[in-house]
Amino acid sequence: MRYVVGIDLGTQSCKAVVCDEALGIVGAHAVPVATRFPQPGWAEQDPRAWEAALESAVAGALRGLNASAVAAIAIAGQLDGCVAVDAAGEPLHAALIWQDRRATAETQESPLDVTGQVADASHMAPKIAWLRKALANAPQLALSLDSTAAAARAGQPARFHQPVSYLVSRLTGAHVLDPSHASTTLLYDLRGGAWSAAELSRYGIADDQLPAIAPATSIAGTLRRELAGIAAGTPVAVGTGDDFATPLGAGAVSPGPLLVTLGTAEVVGTIAASAVLDRTPPSPMVETHAYPTGAFFVENPGWLSGGAVRWATRMLGLASDAELDALAAQAPPGADGVTFVPALAGAMTPVWDPQRRGALHGLAASHDRPHVARAVLEGLAFACRDVAERLAQLGLPHREALVLGGGTHSALWLQIRADALGIAHHVAARSDSCAIGAAMIASVAAGIHRDLAAAAATAPPRRAVIEPAANLDAAYALYQMRNRSTS
Repeated sequence: MRYVVGIDLGTQSCKAVVCDEALGIVGAHAVPVATRFPQPGWAEQDPRAWEAALESAVAGALRGLNASAVAAIAIAGQLDGCVAVDAAGEPLHAALIWQDRRATAETQESPLDVTGQVADASHMAPKIAWLRKALANAPQLALSLDSTAAAARAGQPARFHQPVSYLVSRLTGAHVLDPSHASTTLLYDLRGGAWSAAELSRYGIADDQLPAIAPATSIAGTLRRELAGIAAGTPVAVGTGDDFATPLGAGAVSPGPLLVTLGTAEVVGTIAASAVLDRTPPSPMVETHAYPTGAFFVENPGWLSGGAVRWATRMLGLASDAELDALAAQAPPGADGVTFVPALAGAMTPVWDPQRRGALHGLAASHDRPHVARAVLEGLAFACRDVAERLAQLGLPHREALVLGGGTHSALWLQIRADALGIAHHVAARSDSCAIGAAMIASVAAGIHRDLAAAAATAPPRRAVIEPAANLDAAYALYQMRNRSTS
């Protein structure tokens, strides 16, 4: 029996799963990852902490198993991060993660027909511009890594990585990422399948400052040293981003349902056979990315969703998400006119606006904590409907949704979402499927499965189907009106 290891570098934790040749889980472990918020709009993580968490997560997942039977490793993880490294591959600064929007001034308009993306400070290109300037002019910024050695090395970085490609480089010495990753940077020619010379020039980036591009299932390199008992020389796949590995891990390889991932952020999209672009005025709501199977993923890369649930739980003085659900269940559908605009980290619907902030509308003296709790859950579902309706306008309508992620543990939230969108919600059998998607990639890299379609066919059937039970059209219309007025 051979094993494969799939790793999910998330925002809140690094998870590892060990799977057998049938891609059944035989071991799993997660290790927390900390985020720093030095200023409003800034969000950082220490890349060296990722390395430590990865090793601990893999060791925990392999406990009691034969590590020498591991045939391949693959990593999937958070997108839109940026790590500046020196010539030795050492980080020069804390990673600017997806939530970080400090590079607003560095963001330049890019042609949608080339990149398929919305010009936004969350993406890698503006972050590269910010880091290059900051490290050249204020090397003490490198002290955010608590390392005087890093400050001494600071200057023009040798290379820039996304979180997954950084970890792959640390494990193997290879600098490589997959087309799906590349298509999130504002620097990739979506149809040409390569770095765009024009966009690199726009941001003043040399192509050798970025990783090479190779398929997710190809072998990036082999372990340079033993990893938690896994022998040096074990193949490491190129891997992909979590937006893509999560639906892949649930078996999504071709056009079909609306794909909704309820994690710290909420990612909503669909697989398309061709590169459908959002030219809807006044601005796009969805982006188009390469998908690891060779198709395309048309998505809104997400707003703070599970993170907003955590916020509401804390603000209402509750001990758990379950208590928030119990409180929300006491309020009627529509929350008696209370509306939540889910823009706690900037707006992603109906327009992308990093300056916009969340809001509660319609509060009256008659309202109480249950109304607020339900309004938060409904507002997040209404943002999902915004994206679903835009996809329908682009010729990508849906009759059902496939729901993934930790948010699927809330029966109430699933029902609210089915009611808000008016379509059946199919619940994935395994709520946390990103690491499974990575394991599928490792399985193809190891030659256990011939391709991702064969690996994805091992995904178990949906565990539940939630049908709409109430009509929230009026509440959604109120949300739309109030969202437009929020600034």
